Amino acid sequence: MDITRLHEAGEKIKEMLKKTGYYSEPNTYQPDLSDGKISFSYAYPIKAFEKFLGYYDSENRVAFNPSISMRTDFSFCLAACRYRKDEDKDTIVLDGESDEKYYRKAKFALDKFRHEYSIKGSFDFYIRRYRRYQRAKGLSESSAVAAAVSRALVSTVFGDDAAADDVFVSRYARLVSGSGTRAAHDGISMWLSYPGMDIKDCAAFKVGENQKRIHYGVFPKYSDIPTDSAHRVAMNSIFYDRWVEEKFNNVLRLIPERFDIDDLLKIGESDMLRLNSVLMSEGLVIQTAESIRIIHEILKFKSKNDGLYFTADTGPSIAIFSSDRSIIDEFRENVEDEYLDGTYNFDEYKSKMSEFSREVQDYFMHISTR
Repeated sequence: MDITRLHEAGEKIKEMLKKTGYYSEPNTYQPDLSDGKISFSYAYPIKAFEKFLGYYDSENRVAFNPSISMRTDFSFCLAACRYRKDEDKDTIVLDGESDEKYYRKAKFALDKFRHEYSIKGSFDFYIRRYRRYQRAKGLSESSAVAAAVSRALVSTVFGDDAAADDVFVSRYARLVSGSGTRAAHDGISMWLSYPGMDIKDCAAFKVGENQKRIHYGVFPKYSDIPTDSAHRVAMNSIFYDRWVEEKFNNVLRLIPERFDIDDLLKIGESDMLRLNSVLMSEGLVIQTAESIRIIHEILKFKSKNDGLYFTADTGPSIAIFSSDRSIIDEFRENVEDEYLDGTYNFDEYKSKMSEFSREVQDYFMHISTR
């Protein structure tokens, strides 16, 4: 891989983002810590158009390429964060359970964060996910978790102004999950990431509003195929270098077009197929018989009808998009699989906040007295 060329392309993208007004210099904030302070936050997951796999700098979670996504409403996450100045052990509770896997991931991000600001003490996190489906994989729940916990952390440490700064929040969401960087924004956002970049610029920037003329939905599918190794597997593929280079070309073309939504839909579909090919070349098949059947039905429909697009991330759930609702309705007439309509109503979290707040208070009181 020609790292120098990727770096130069990344720098060109950054300059173009500046000229078109999408890029903003990251703000700085100073910690204002108060023992026992609790902050709350929420986030919704994203669906990627231009995706990423593989970290150029795994220590700082810098990806090889920029990535682009839009917010979805198939689930949401609520998070609370409490600071304790005299403790040295963080606690993480996700959906009522403590899990060593999530603790390790959180500790990695928190240790980086504490080191950057010379913070002493610990943080308690209480996190709950709310889904519109029973069971599915590939709907980017991790992006919502990363964005929610990062905003709650930023609010606890720096205050409301910093918590309202989506770009600032996205810098720390990326330490939990790369996709979480983009989930810190609403609408359409791009994570600026490339080899050799200035770490302070490795953040997400909003590049488009919620495209309410686009109708979308998902066929939730579950798989127990482990995809934790997808980053490593992708980077071992002989097709990986070309896949990454094409992403830079796409972004350079999208910026002057103001990130045209129709182009993004086409890119999302093409990139999904390329992603599967990259992983399959190294023996990782992320689709299932059910998701392949859905894709087959989509391709058969597309051969006779224009205007329907589909995509997926590293999981078998298949999302579809169209600017014409009747196209989606016509396709679904012959498909009986469970389907969730996507909406642009992102206020559902409010109905759960009071109940969640009581859970948080009970939990934090419990661990303070034990």
